[in-house]
Amino acid sequence: MSTPQRKQINVPGICAHACLKKLRFLLAKSFTVQETSSIPSHMVFKARLERIGLPREMHLEVYANSNVDIKASPEVRSFNVICNEIEFALKEAINILSGQDTIRVKRSERIIEYMRKISVKNEVERMIIVILCDIILDLLVTEKLSHFTHKRQDLENESVGAKLDILEKQFKMPVYESRKIRDIRDLRNRVAHGGDSPVENETIFAKNATVDIFETL
Repeated sequence: MSTPQRKQINVPGICAHACLKKLRFLLAKSFTVQETSSIPSHMVFKARLERIGLPREMHLEVYANSNVDIKASPEVRSFNVICNEIEFALKEAINILSGQDTIRVKRSERIIEYMRKISVKNEVERMIIVILCDIILDLLVTEKLSHFTHKRQDLENESVGAKLDILEKQFKMPVYESRKIRDIRDLRNRVAHGGDSPVENETIFAKNATVDIFETL
């Protein structure tokens, strides 16, 4: 009987809740992820990874000590190549902007702290919340982009959508909740250019999504 293929690595920090959330997002960009819900206490994540073209599934296990097992049948001849993809996702998953000490991140954090105190009941305050959300997200996307390029025309581009396109298309970097970032920019444009006041549900969406993206991007 053929011996299964296996690779073991250690990824410090991967067990954090935000990192596992980001890992799920990144894996889902390349694979169909079948996560096992019932796992032993010494394990924090276990999933079967499948995709078109793979003769058999890959298996990924993340342990509470930050060790990671990647396993597959001998039939998966591209095992090493796919392991590199999974390792990239693991390393990117622990690259959480909120844990970094940069001017943009710290400014975003301060704006979030201020924004949390604003009520969504008043229509003018709802407009302020949406604009602040867009500012935070632009700062975060710009910070992410600065890890890949130092071109001023890219980093200073007024379009957050253009920055997302550079990350996703030029650098092949999946961006967590990029659709929501674009939606919040559209909401902000309604406020800034049309004078619209978002309804309460829209404002809550923008606020919650922005905090989630800050904690996970």
